[in-house]
Amino acid sequence: MSDVSSVSSQVLTTLGVGSGLDVFKLAQDLTDVEKVPKQNKINSDIEATEASISGYGLVAYQVGLLQTAFEKLNDADELATSTGSSSDITEVSLTSLDGSAQTGAYDITVSQLAQEKRMISDQYTSTSATLNSSAFDISIVVGNSSTTTTAVTVSTPTPAGVVSAINAASIGVTASLVDTGISGSNHRIILSGPTGSEGAFSISSTPDLGFGDSGNTLQVAQDSIINFDGLTVTRSSNEISDVIEGATMALTKTTDSAVRLNLVSDKTTLKTNLENVVTTYNDLNTLFTELTAEGSEAELGGALSDDTSLVRYLRSQIRTAMFADSSSPSGSITALRDLGVSLDKTGNLTLDETTYDSVIAASYDDVVMMLSANTSDQNLYDTENKGLSQDIATTLEDFSQSTGVLTTRTSNAKDELQDYKDELLKLEARMESVYQRYLTQFSAMESLMASMDTTKKYLEGQLESLSKAYDS
Repeated sequence: MSDVSSVSSQVLTTLGVGSGLDVFKLAQDLTDVEKVPKQNKINSDIEATEASISGYGLVAYQVGLLQTAFEKLNDADELATSTGSSSDITEVSLTSLDGSAQTGAYDITVSQLAQEKRMISDQYTSTSATLNSSAFDISIVVGNSSTTTTAVTVSTPTPAGVVSAINAASIGVTASLVDTGISGSNHRIILSGPTGSEGAFSISSTPDLGFGDSGNTLQVAQDSIINFDGLTVTRSSNEISDVIEGATMALTKTTDSAVRLNLVSDKTTLKTNLENVVTTYNDLNTLFTELTAEGSEAELGGALSDDTSLVRYLRSQIRTAMFADSSSPSGSITALRDLGVSLDKTGNLTLDETTYDSVIAASYDDVVMMLSANTSDQNLYDTENKGLSQDIATTLEDFSQSTGVLTTRTSNAKDELQDYKDELLKLEARMESVYQRYLTQFSAMESLMASMDTTKKYLEGQLESLSKAYDS
């Protein structure tokens, strides 16, 4: 009905019949008087909420950067960078170094390499040759100064069955089958034990597999023996990580003379990472100011001006964590302030390099303990002290956890944004109904005016005819 009225009104207006008013524009203008203020308010709320969501995202990102900056200070072996060299890498080489390695030169002479015991069995015609009429046990004794005896049951009495049973026992002795390529009896079982003298082993069984026969021992188990700066050291492996702190060396062959290992420790890594903490925190502090300052020309300036309580909370929590005492103080070093870190009058962090350099020169080990609890690759879920750096990093991480304040604020803002968008759609639907109501009313008015105009013209015609009759 309203569509018919609208079309009728448009035809009447076009023909100059009726009031002559543009009822479409009049209906739209009257609708807009009610619609536009509400629409502008909702759009303003949408814009502000979208800005808030972006603001929360920026804060979460910058807090994450600060967390990462502190995590670069939470491992003792990453607070310094060490480099090393060997005078002969074909004999002794450095395979790994961490920050705990100290500057120094070390002389290494290798008189014996560590090796594992290796034995071979008798020869067999195939991997499935029958060794016994039924299942049998193999007794394996592993060790030198202290021994362990294990009975291994061979359920399938074949060479392949022996290999499978020994490997399944997981006692440190491994077995494999080798085809020697010799025509006839060309399959042999090879056994290998752990490296070092304690990896020695013996094996016996009925039937006798030949492991104890003369000539079937390919190699004996032995430790590596080195002379380390005049001290004789034995180890069960050729890779030694507990002689030079922070360094792992690999022994490749025996030496005729000492091999010189040179290590250099660079502690500037700690300073660089601490300076990064200062810079990253100051960037976050600046971001807080820009997001809460109304009229700021910065991108997203004032985006959180309606949520200054959040910014105050975050600032307070972060500063409290950063200037708290470490969970692992050492000596006179208990907190960042002892390294020359402080706040200036603008709320930014500063690092007094004179204080820092003096503390590092006198108490480097205490600084490492305070920052990292002298640990590396920590398990974040245990209850042991982890040092100030990880204490702070954990506080920062909590803000963005599923129940953290930043996650909660962002989630609530997204819900509000959807509510505003739904409200805008409802307003559009409601105002369309108002517009159609106005249009229907004005169309009815136009129809009435047209009818009255027709009546007027009829009466004028009748009166004119009557006048002419009297004139006659």
